Amino acid sequence: MKEKYIDEKELNMYRIQPAPPKWDLQEYIVTYLKEQDERYLAWFLHYYEKTLNKNVQSYMRQFFVQEHFADLKQAYIAGILKALGKYNPDGGAPFVSFKEYYVEREIFDYIRSMRTGFTVQSLAEYAKLHKAMAVWDKYDRSYGDAVLETVADELGETVKDTKEILLGGLLNENRIDLYHQYAEDDEAESAEEAHPDTTSDTYTLYMQGELYARLWNAYDKLEYTERMMLAQRLGFCFDCHSTFYMDYDDLDEYGVPKKKPIKPMMYTDIATDHEYSSANTAHKKCEKALAKLKEAIKDLI
Repeated sequence: MKEKYIDEKELNMYRIQPAPPKWDLQEYIVTYLKEQDERYLAWFLHYYEKTLNKNVQSYMRQFFVQEHFADLKQAYIAGILKALGKYNPDGGAPFVSFKEYYVEREIFDYIRSMRTGFTVQSLAEYAKLHKAMAVWDKYDRSYGDAVLETVADELGETVKDTKEILLGGLLNENRIDLYHQYAEDDEAESAEEAHPDTTSDTYTLYMQGELYARLWNAYDKLEYTERMMLAQRLGFCFDCHSTFYMDYDDLDEYGVPKKKPIKPMMYTDIATDHEYSSANTAHKKCEKALAKLKEAIKDLI
C-alpha cells in the first residue's frame, strides 16, 4: 500500500526506460560483482524497487517517520552498497537475504541521527516520561501552577523536576507523538500509547545497535561448530545472519521470491546433522555457546 504523501518520482527513482533484460535478481548481482559494471546494479534496482519501496514503507510505519520516505530509501540503498562490498556469491546465501543485516543497520543509523529533542538515560526514565505525558493529558496539558502541582503529586516529583520531564516529552514529540488521539465507535475521545514497547525511542535504538554489534562480534569468535549449531537452533542463516530465506518457488505479485522465516531445528535433528550420539550433546554444545554470548553482553542487560 502506497502512502498518500509519497511523491511518485520517489517511488520510481531507479526505473529504466525502456526496461532492461529481465533476469533472476541474483544473476544481476553476480554479474555486477564479476564485471564491476554499474549497469547490472541499475538493472537489479529497476526490478527490485517495488519490493524495496514496500520494505521502506514498513520501516516508516514501524518507527512513525512517515515524512522520511526518500531519506529512508537512500539509507536502504546505502545498506545495499555496503552489503555488496561484503558479499561472496559462493557463500550460498542469495544477496536479497544477505543484504538485510546491512540495510537494517543503515536504517537504524538514519533514524537515530534524524531524531531531535529529549534523550533519556535509561528505560526506567523513558517509562517515567510516558507516565508523565499520560497524566498531563488528563488535564488537557495545562501549564497552570495548580495542574503542574497535581501532576507532580501523581508522579511523586517536585514541580521543578516535573516541568523538566514534561518539557522533555514535548521536545521528543518533535519527531513522534507519545500519545495520539483517536475516536472510538461511540465517538468518545481517548488516548492510546503510540509505541508502548519503547522500541522506537532514540536511547533504545542506540542500545539495540550496541547490543547487536557486541553479540555478532562474540558470535564470530565462537568455534565453527558452535556457530553452525546456534544458527540451526535459533533459526537464522549461518552465512548472512538473516532470520528468513527467500522462497524462489513462491513469488509475490511482482515476481519476487517471498520472505519466509527460517524454522529453528530440534536438538535431535542438530545432533544427527553433526553426527553426535544424542540430542543432549547438541543441547549442551548450544548452551555452552550461548553462555559465551551472554558473558559478552552482561554489562548491557
